[in-house]
Amino acid sequence: MSPEKTRAKHSAEKPTKKQGSFEIALPIRLGIAAVLVIISALLKMPVLVRTVLLALAVVAAGYDIFLASVDDIAAKKYFSTSIVILFAAVLGFVIGYAMEAAVMVILYQLSGILIEYTRTRAIRSAKNLISVQDEDIKSRMEEIASAKDAGETDLQFSLEKSAAFVLRFVAVLALLYALLMPFLTGISFRVSFHRALMILLVSSPMAVGVSFPVVGISGLFYCAKNGILFNSARTMEQATELNVAIFDKAGVFSEEVPHVIGIQSDVLDKKTFLNFLAHAVYYSDQPFAKAISDYYNQEYKLELINNFEEIPGSGVMLEIGHAPVILATKSYFESHDMSIPDRNSSDGIPYYMTIAGRYVGRVVISSEINQEAESLVDEMNRAGITRNILLTEDGNEQSQAAADSLHFTEVVGECDIDKKLRLISDINQAGKIKSVFIYANGIEGHSAADLDMRVSRKGKYADALVIPESYLNIPTGIQICRRMLELLRENAIFAIAVKAILIFLSFIGYSTLWFIVFIDTAAALATLLNAIRVTTPSLLGRNKEDED
Repeated sequence: MSPEKTRAKHSAEKPTKKQGSFEIALPIRLGIAAVLVIISALLKMPVLVRTVLLALAVVAAGYDIFLASVDDIAAKKYFSTSIVILFAAVLGFVIGYAMEAAVMVILYQLSGILIEYTRTRAIRSAKNLISVQDEDIKSRMEEIASAKDAGETDLQFSLEKSAAFVLRFVAVLALLYALLMPFLTGISFRVSFHRALMILLVSSPMAVGVSFPVVGISGLFYCAKNGILFNSARTMEQATELNVAIFDKAGVFSEEVPHVIGIQSDVLDKKTFLNFLAHAVYYSDQPFAKAISDYYNQEYKLELINNFEEIPGSGVMLEIGHAPVILATKSYFESHDMSIPDRNSSDGIPYYMTIAGRYVGRVVISSEINQEAESLVDEMNRAGITRNILLTEDGNEQSQAAADSLHFTEVVGECDIDKKLRLISDINQAGKIKSVFIYANGIEGHSAADLDMRVSRKGKYADALVIPESYLNIPTGIQICRRMLELLRENAIFAIAVKAILIFLSFIGYSTLWFIVFIDTAAALATLLNAIRVTTPSLLGRNKEDED
């Protein structure tokens, strides 16, 4: 079974009713149960009467635990938290620890209320991070967060899967402990079963895992605040492994579609020259061709166009009315020993036209690079992206100039869409490569990169959308992803440490059933509060310094 199918199956097996879900009558039932426990503890009464009162307290506080256990048994989830709590309560009464069992059930139900309240507040705080963003971002993030597994990660899945295995192992260990310890140490079976019950209770997942989805949701909304909209926390987790970024220049660092700055011809009038230009680029997919086509508003005579050929990144060649026409950059003409007037433009990229070998004019296409992006590559390096590659559709000379301006050390020019996708595939096949493709438009699907980021407000196939005015925050988004994973690990280590201590205390008899639930609740609340630290900006800065 594939990891994806295994994960889906595992998620489908989770109880439909979340532990600790709130209902209006629950506080009333807990109040009644607490009164019954207090009466049984303070008043002198026969043991049978006390046991009945405590049993009534358990029924009042936790009859829904019994109902949930029935559902879990029907679903063959024999080691669910509900079943473990119910088993501990029943066996606690049988071996003479009725008071502990009753208090345990009350605390378990009370912990559900506290944890659900804290969880709800934490998620609400995360969502408030984008309260000042526009409605488009808000609605999209609400849609993302409403998905069942939005906050889940592979780390959480692995921990839950491991916990299920550990619980089965501990159940066997607890049974052996209960049966053998009286013979090995001389303690009573009552004490050995009590300790075994505590060990089993500690080993159940209970509430400590509740923080993991909250960390994921907090990370998603903090990224959204910075203009990076990941489609799930699992995608953010994948972003922590990235070490190569492949940027498409068009639409990210420059206009997605350039425009015509000027047209000049000393031989033809402007209208005639524009006609030649428009017909020359009619079949071209290069960005400069789109600029000329947008500038032209007349009808085409396609029967005049013959033998069209692209010059990738440099121009086109064809025949118009049987006359050979070349429209290309100066470097192309020079590489073919063809002389053209020396009229470079500092405002854009000039494309020169020759008809039957004679120079007739030029068109200047915009080539503005966002100067604010000069620091982006350095920031990506600090975020752990050790290799940054620029792909452009420009000629090699213009591509290198753009790369120098933006501080890229690797650049590939003369790239159409197919070439870009092939390059991404080739790069990603190298060993130990985890890549992200950052683009604005041009592909309707997923590239071979591990992660696709689209600089746009819309994108069906992208793993993350980058609001165009926030693309400089991409390194920050990657830092937030790493901070999210760091907190997940912190919470996991903390939860395991707490359980290890409780298991040790249970082995030596320095714990109780209700104390385990109390500590588990405290640990869950602590991890929930720790989850909010994803949104602490100073911690992101600290991570950058650590990497430096």
